[in-house]
Amino acid sequence: MNSKVPFVLTALCASVGLAQAQSVEVFGVLDVAYLSTTATGSPKVVSLSTDSNTSSRIGFRGNEDLGGGMRASFWLEAAHSPDNGLGSGSNANNQSSGQVSSPTGTQGLTFGRRSTVSLAGNTWGEVRLGRDYVPSFNNLTVSMHPFGTNGVGNAGQLFYPLAANGTTARTSVRASNSIGYILPSDLNGFNGHVMYAMGENASDLYNADDGKHMGFRLGYRNGPWNMAYASGTTKYTTAAKAANDYEQTNFAINYQMGAAKLMYLTNVNKIGATKTQTDMYGTQYDVSSGQVRFAYTKLKATGVGNDATQWALGYVHDLSKRTALFTNYSTVHNLNGGKQFTVGSGNNVTTAGGSSTGYEFGVRHNF
Repeated sequence: MNSKVPFVLTALCASVGLAQAQSVEVFGVLDVAYLSTTATGSPKVVSLSTDSNTSSRIGFRGNEDLGGGMRASFWLEAAHSPDNGLGSGSNANNQSSGQVSSPTGTQGLTFGRRSTVSLAGNTWGEVRLGRDYVPSFNNLTVSMHPFGTNGVGNAGQLFYPLAANGTTARTSVRASNSIGYILPSDLNGFNGHVMYAMGENASDLYNADDGKHMGFRLGYRNGPWNMAYASGTTKYTTAAKAANDYEQTNFAINYQMGAAKLMYLTNVNKIGATKTQTDMYGTQYDVSSGQVRFAYTKLKATGVGNDATQWALGYVHDLSKRTALFTNYSTVHNLNGGKQFTVGSGNNVTTAGGSSTGYEFGVRHNF
């Protein structure tokens, strides 16, 4: 009986040691806001919305120290809507056939925001497998755009591609079935990310390359400067067997000058002969209690949609490191008799050359 005690204690200590070698974290964001939008030719819409300051999510991530400066990690992250408790869908193969087009939440909670496993080393970087952000999307986030892709002033309203030639927006944010490589962090300010993602079609089909994505991002961040150039191409094959690849190229630069971060972002989307070019000038200005945000954006369209402009003003008031109050106001003007662009969703401009306005205020809590 006593001889078994040392064995049990040894096994227990070993299991504790293994548990200490791996760290697992539960994390998330809850973002809920009151939203009011108006659009020319349509009635006002008032709603309780989410993702107005930061995208609501819940996730699990962990690291295991493999020794010798090498580590393994995983990241599972799911979108959810705290205003109604619903989850969101995903895209299985970066194609229309794999796109979840049913209403948000009908799939329940999926890890569509990110689902990756990776190996990394201090000197050689990280190899990451699974569903992840495409490299070119990182130039649209809040580090490169005053509002990132959230709220009525978000970059996505004018920077995301327009459906053209039978295509839909599938890889403007994320790609499934991806293999990514991220440069190590100690390269004197340089950083980079390359990705190859597969559509997973049979090689003898006419659409063998449909959903295939290739992209890269090369950046430099040192002192007050932060800049990056990125590009990505997704192979699209429509039902008519015509190839209309989606290409996105962007460049972002910002400079921290005291309390103000001066920001510029330019982006070009191409699908076949169609093109949209968007330029944004903005700032994030830190104050004692939070941050003031401003952005002015101009879009030039060729062969699709119409030209448009947008300006947005916002304020984030920090209550703590985890909790903040925020408010945003934005107006989008359609030019050349168009009606393609609007603030928010569910309240479209129906009059040619019309405009759309939205304001919101809410609370965001991180955990």
